[in-house]
Formats: sequence, structure tokens, C-alpha cells
Amino acid sequence: MATYSNNFEGLWALAAHKIGEFSLENHRFALGVSGGADSIALFHVFSSLFKKNKFYDLVVFHVNFGLRGAESDDDEGFVRSECAKASVACHVFKPAERIQPPIQQSARDFRLSVQEQFNSQGYKVVLAHNADDVAETILMRLARGASLENAAGMSYFDGKVLRPWLDVPRETIRNSLEETGILWRDDSSNFKDIYVRNKIRLEVMPILKDLFPGAATRIARSFITNPKNRQNIKSSDESVIALSEFVTMTKDLVESRLHAFFTVHYDGRSPIPRQIIGQISAAILANAYGQDREPRRFDLPQGKVLRLIGGQLTIGPRN
Repeated sequence: MATYSNNFEGLWALAAHKIGEFSLENHRFALGVSGGADSIALFHVFSSLFKKNKFYDLVVFHVNFGLRGAESDDDEGFVRSECAKASVACHVFKPAERIQPPIQQSARDFRLSVQEQFNSQGYKVVLAHNADDVAETILMRLARGASLENAAGMSYFDGKVLRPWLDVPRETIRNSLEETGILWRDDSSNFKDIYVRNKIRLEVMPILKDLFPGAATRIARSFITNPKNRQNIKSSDESVIALSEFVTMTKDLVESRLHAFFTVHYDGRSPIPRQIIGQISAAILANAYGQDREPRRFDLPQGKVLRLIGGQLTIGPRN
């Protein structure tokens, strides 16, 4: 896993690394920006990356639920202003009717519907979830009885949504903004313990971090870097994949699946170059769609070999 310094330059470098890791340079991005610290940092980083031609196109979307009255409208105005300064298109969405309880679930459903609109238009959605978000989610799910396999709920990239900072602590993002003098807005509802997540964020996480400094990042990485939890791999020693699994996948999803597959077989960090993953994914899709059923072999680092033969992808030692 690439590591960078805990400053704004580091956040920039990490985002650029993820764009390259998942071969997203020629894609269009739609950033979800609430006006809070995390999403504003994401906005400034991706605005800069866009100006440096790191990807094809950039727009912002903001959801105004109107639940906090003037404060919600001020958030919208702030996001619009930041986008105008950077010459980035801003799309604002508001529910036709006031969302109903359970508020958090209804709000999530509406945000997902907005994201799907952009996905359907060919955009990859980019969100600013961080290590604390992942840790909070995992703790909630485990406390409710989820298995370790089902506890994790986020991945760096799932074919539709990119989350480049999943292993970055929330504090690092805020400190980076303060160092660079970038302003953001705090959602007052985040400081009220009326929701389960807020209780975990405000009461449980501070104790956990005090007892185990760096806990959020370690919890997040233990799940994010385990492809079993984020790419539906059935077992950590999986060595065979049916090529039929790839028929419904885009090239991006095939490459993401391959990256996860290799990560398992290289103890948590894949050494396979992006160019080679691209060659393998092209061969997989050609085979899966019946365009080229000839056996294929790819020699990999550390004495391993990948074979496409008999409708299967297999990895093992070189003979």
C-alpha cells in the first residue's frame, strides 16, 4: 500500500495514486460535496488534479435536504461559491418532498438515487469517506451481529464509486485543510447524539483512539486491504475463478477484481503492474465473450503464473 505524508500534498498524491491504480485517467468524475471538511478537501484535491489533466472531466453534486433550514441553504451556497471559484459545474439536488423517518435511511436512499443518475450518464462518483467512517461502520455492524466477512461496507473502487481516502484518518484531513487555510462548514447535526453513528463517533471512537492511537486506520486497513471483504472473494486461498463470472463486468470491474485477486495471493499487496492487469483483463473478456478461447499464460512475480484455460482463471507456482 502506498503511503504519503500527512499533509495536503499527501492527500493529493494518494488520490492521484488511486486514479492510476484503477485506470481511471480517461473517466468523468462526479464529486459528492456537502461542504464539510472531508468533501471540501476532496473538492480542492480533485479540482487540482483535473487542472493537471489527471482525468477527463469533473462535476460536483450537492444534496440539500433542507433539514436544518437556513444552515442547509448556507451549505448549498458555500458549495456553489467554491465551485464557481474553481470553474467547476455544480449540480444541486433537493427532494421533492421533505424526507420522512427513518431520516438517515431516507437520506441515504435519496443520495444513492442521485449517484445512480450520474453513473447512468457515464460518471464515476467520488466520495470522501475516510478511515473513521469505515471504523464506525464496522463497529456498528459487528455490534449488531454481522460476521467479520459481512462487516465491511466500503471499498476503494467498486466500478461505480471511488473512495480514495478510506485509510486516511479524519483528523489528518482536517489538519491538512487548516495547514493550507482552506475553509469548510460543519454540519451541526453531526454533533448531536441522536443517531447511533453519532454516538459511536462522539463517545466510542474517542475512547478507542485514546486506548489505541491509530485505531481507526488499523481497523479500516484490516478490512479494506482484505479483498475477501470488498470484492466478494469466497476464501483467502482462492486460486480459481470461473471466467463466466466476468461476463457481466465492465473492464474497470474486471481490473478491480483482478487487483483484489492478486492482493490475496501476494499477502495484502499486489505487485502486478497496471499494464499487465490491463492485458490480462482484455484476455479475460475476449475469452468470456467467446472472441478468443485460446489458452493464455501470464508469468507473474515471485515465481507465480496465471493461466486462462478451460473456462477458468487459475494462479499457482510455475512448473
